[in-house]
Amino acid sequence: MKRFSSTLIFLLSVFAIELFSQKDTTKTFYANGNPESVIPFDNGAREGIAKFYFENGNLKEERNYLAGKVEGEVKRYYENGKPKELFSILKGKRDGATTTFDSLGNYLSDVYYTEGKIQTGESVSEDSDSEEIAEATISEEPVLAPPIEKIEEKPQILSSSDILDSSLYRNPAIFPEPRVGYKMFYENVVYPQAAKAKKVEGKVLIKAIINEYGDVEKTEIVKGIGYGCEDAAEISISYAKFYPGLVRGKPVKVEMVFAIEFKLAKEK
Repeated sequence: MKRFSSTLIFLLSVFAIELFSQKDTTKTFYANGNPESVIPFDNGAREGIAKFYFENGNLKEERNYLAGKVEGEVKRYYENGKPKELFSILKGKRDGATTTFDSLGNYLSDVYYTEGKIQTGESVSEDSDSEEIAEATISEEPVLAPPIEKIEEKPQILSSSDILDSSLYRNPAIFPEPRVGYKMFYENVVYPQAAKAKKVEGKVLIKAIINEYGDVEKTEIVKGIGYGCEDAAEISISYAKFYPGLVRGKPVKVEMVFAIEFKLAKEK
């Protein structure tokens, strides 16, 4: 009976150790004693908000883990502590606005993602020592079709009371979205024949101001690659109709940057 009791106590002790060791936090440090990383675990998988630091002690990156994978908001910082980049991960891909700042903390731009795609798909890599988020390029050639011919919906009619104000927003609660959807929106971009002939590839950045009615008021080429690619991208955006951006449920004027990547289809 005594031997049975000892065995039972031992088994209960093992069970208790396993029960209370399911959740843990791993911390690493630099040689100067400052923290390098603080990572929560649950059942051996990363779970919760993990933080990574520069050697000077300032926060470098903050990301949320769910069942071992990055999910939710990611915040990156410069070594001086100023914000660098803010974005969200949904099902392993960027979703929503990616907001960037300069090293002084001043706002630079927003690039909008839907299910990880603009013309570039981005996904979260498997956990590695580098703690980086990898980027993969979608190598599909845009389907060629004049954008305006694909848009049949009429713009939404709004009364003056429906509009919040005439201010220009760069980070609204909800960003403008093409009425035809992002997939068709990007398929409508024409890949210029001259660029194809010269095998020109690369990313074009177009800044656009989309008003409270979903109309594109102004476009500006931020970055081009030549051979008509930036013009094709700008025309496609100019002719598109959008659902307006929203702040507190009201339509607002929004400035946003579209990144359109021109990449030739691989030869079989």
